Amino acid sequence: MFDIVIIGLGATGVSLLSQIQDEVYSLRFKKPEIAVFNPLCTFASGNAFGDAHNIYKVNTPSSMMSVSAMEPGRFEHWLRATCGCQERWPSRLLYSEFIQQTYKDINENEILQITEFPGSVISVIRKNEFFIITDDNGNTVSAHKVVMCLGSPPADSFPEFNGTPGFINHYSQYQPSVNDEIIIAGSSLTAIDAFRYIHHKGGSSVHLCSRNGFIPTCLTRKENYTPVFLSWKNILSAIQYPEDTFDVFIRLLHKEFCLLRNDGEFKIAMSLLKKGNNAEYFYFLLERAKKGNLPCQDTLVSTRPYMHKIWNVMTIKQKQKFLKKYGALWATWRHPVPYEVFYELSQASVNEKLKFHQIQTPPVYQDQKFSIRTSSGTLKSNYLWDATGGNYNIKKMRNTLLENLLINKLIENHPCGGINIDPLTFQCKVNGNNIHGLYNIGPLSKGCLFSTNALWFNVKCCEIWVRQWASEYVKNVKGII
Repeated sequence: MFDIVIIGLGATGVSLLSQIQDEVYSLRFKKPEIAVFNPLCTFASGNAFGDAHNIYKVNTPSSMMSVSAMEPGRFEHWLRATCGCQERWPSRLLYSEFIQQTYKDINENEILQITEFPGSVISVIRKNEFFIITDDNGNTVSAHKVVMCLGSPPADSFPEFNGTPGFINHYSQYQPSVNDEIIIAGSSLTAIDAFRYIHHKGGSSVHLCSRNGFIPTCLTRKENYTPVFLSWKNILSAIQYPEDTFDVFIRLLHKEFCLLRNDGEFKIAMSLLKKGNNAEYFYFLLERAKKGNLPCQDTLVSTRPYMHKIWNVMTIKQKQKFLKKYGALWATWRHPVPYEVFYELSQASVNEKLKFHQIQTPPVYQDQKFSIRTSSGTLKSNYLWDATGGNYNIKKMRNTLLENLLINKLIENHPCGGINIDPLTFQCKVNGNNIHGLYNIGPLSKGCLFSTNALWFNVKCCEIWVRQWASEYVKNVKGII
């Protein structure tokens, strides 16, 4: 019987182990018995980092990418020791090496008793006060607590094209051909990664298509602007009732952007975009980013510490309204890309190797070509790359474990995506009741916690979970060291 089973050993799973280790050491606990499950190919690296191509970069400052609350600068120190320099936007593969090294250090410390299972969990069954866990290699274990750190399981945005020649949803499927024009569906970081992979292979022109037609934005060199109206203090003082939260937040955000209508970048950039002046759009944001003069971006980034609390107070209808009305805009302007990557997009756009389009109708496959109608005309290509980032409806995800948990009523879909959880304890919830002992930390908690695409946030969630676990563990375990 294991004390804890961790399903998924990427960045979040390793962070959880690291912080359990810190707590066990500082409180002098008996060694907890922990089982970790993850496919061998991405063991202690995860899909987001371990399965990335070497040109894919992180878009979070290295200062925010430690996996331990006890050592917030650990990744930066590791970078200097490993690379001899401090790279602000390292590659994801480099970060996966850091995760692997962190896991190796945890094992060598022997503060935890860890048993490895290099496979995928396919079944979790609740039996009385514990769980029975089975993987695809036939291993079966039991545990008091199960923590899922699954990342973002794949989901099909275009299931009708699976198996169709020329349909791509992973970079390994792309076969470069100089004369081909390629359609990429999506505009997020996943789509940018897809373009960069094609661009570095050389030759092909790319059409980036999205429902909103937005173009990525550029990370500032330095955050220099402090919001006047939009702040946690002002939100609290303006709210009389919890149900007012959404309206208050949006009102203060609009008020801030109104203050910046002449000096801020948002209004000018959006005007250039609407006029189709893409080259000027890129140049304008590059110059402003270089000078650290992106106050609208600074305003959105300033919500980082408290946005999940705003989200938690919103009703389901308010959350859905926010996603429908502001979701795409928020994704583009709140999640900018590194300067070097944005410059690469700019040069490709100027050289007409990259064009942006707004989708009017879903893509179809006819006459052995993919066809998609956009605001700038109909595009046709032998290739369609699905870089939409998938779907957060867990019923549409290709994951045997999630299917099993749904059947056994141990999880349910959140209306805003992912698994429904208790935001205070991270326990899975079904029909309003917490499933005691079953937890989820990471992107699949997006509907409840909003900020779960950010590693720093998931590390914070791990820290909270470990403290709650330690409080319970010390009461139940005899024989403190």
